[in-house]
Amino acid sequence: MMNILLIFFALPIATIIISVALQKILDNPVLVAAIIFAIFLVVTFIIGDLNFLIATILYTIISFLTAAIINYIDENNENNENNDNNGDNGNNNNNTNQCCRRR
Repeated sequence: MMNILLIFFALPIATIIISVALQKILDNPVLVAAIIFAIFLVVTFIIGDLNFLIATILYTIISFLTAAIINYIDENNENNENNDNNGDNGNNNNNTNQCCRRR
């Protein structure tokens, strides 16, 4: 019973948390997934269980998806901050400064 809870609940949540932290540090979803895969692969060979090898592949997919989502969110936040700093409030009208300019 304890192994089932560990495999299906605790380890996926730990994978998500570690993936978010690694993504913030490394800023590369593929590298994050590769590190998670390497860690779980070592654990799989220590345990020596085929079921955990399948879980390792699933954890790697979860890790990549989590890192990709965090990467997407970070890129959108950077784009929004750049637009706000440039004075662009979503209005792409280039003639906004010309209407109030004195001649």
